[in-house]
Amino acid sequence: LAAIMMRSGFVVAALLLCSANLCTAFQGLQVKAPFSRASVATTSRLRLHPRTARTRIPSLLPLRMDEGGAGSDAGVAAKGDFVALSYTLTLDNGNVVDSAGSSSPSGELFETEIGTGGLLPGVENAIVGMKPGETAKVRLGKDEAFGPYNDELVFTFPKSQLGPDGGSVAEGTKVQLGTGDIARITVVTDDAVTIDANHVLAGEPLTFDLALESILAKAEDVSIATVAGGCFWGLELAYQRQRGVLGTSVGYTQGEVENPSYEEVCSGATGHTEAVQIKYDPSVISFESLLDVFFDRVNPTQLNQQGNDRGTQYRSGIYYHSPDQKAATLAAMEAAQAQWGEKPIVT
Repeated sequence: LAAIMMRSGFVVAALLLCSANLCTAFQGLQVKAPFSRASVATTSRLRLHPRTARTRIPSLLPLRMDEGGAGSDAGVAAKGDFVALSYTLTLDNGNVVDSAGSSSPSGELFETEIGTGGLLPGVENAIVGMKPGETAKVRLGKDEAFGPYNDELVFTFPKSQLGPDGGSVAEGTKVQLGTGDIARITVVTDDAVTIDANHVLAGEPLTFDLALESILAKAEDVSIATVAGGCFWGLELAYQRQRGVLGTSVGYTQGEVENPSYEEVCSGATGHTEAVQIKYDPSVISFESLLDVFFDRVNPTQLNQQGNDRGTQYRSGIYYHSPDQKAATLAAMEAAQAQWGEKPIVT
């Protein structure tokens, strides 16, 4: 649809720069940690793309015990801090599982930000105030965990509705619903398929054995950068691989509609562009280094396009959060223009 609109002359030029305080707030679904209850949560500035709910967790990076930087074992965990945790999740029958309900060895490790709605409230409350090296046991009833099992979230429909792929479905397969939620195929017969959209641990009381491994960065030491450079998945992955990047989220920015849907953004009618928001430790990686990653991956001379992705939602942009970021961005764009020569930069 975006390509059709471009052919019809509906093209919106990207702005040179746009202050994050003046533009439409960055929209998306907040990232969830392994034992978050809801599939989505809204913050004042972030909304992650709905296709990622429950299936992709971009802010949970492989556990890194970086030397230097803001991360340290000093102090206690507080909201806004990035922390490294380990946990063991045990059911009442004694089985040790992961957050997807699969058999799991004890002591799963992950990183997360406290206070963004990404943890079950009972778990988050236990972590706040802990010191690195401390442990806690948290018992959650089914209502405090993933909620009671809901029979209304189980659907049976004719297998013919799956079209040519109907013959290849199998029990246990995970499917994505139109809402972005993930469901499981639980029963397959010759004529019908049953899908269960309940969380796999719905109705289960849970016991968590938690350990705070380290505080990676205190909230006051975390900086934010926001960039747009075509489809956000590839650009986000590039930033996730950078030492000093604590977390990332993908979503939409610079539009005129609040809380747009994916379909609305793809229509080109809302004015949004796909973007990546990065939370980083500036004592480990500088904003200028983040800009280097941007210009290494993005062609700033392409308007409403990156590679084969075409449409106004794929235009590039850098959205500063401070005067220093604005100055660094202007300097980087000047240097990039010198490299591209006569081709004008349209970022």
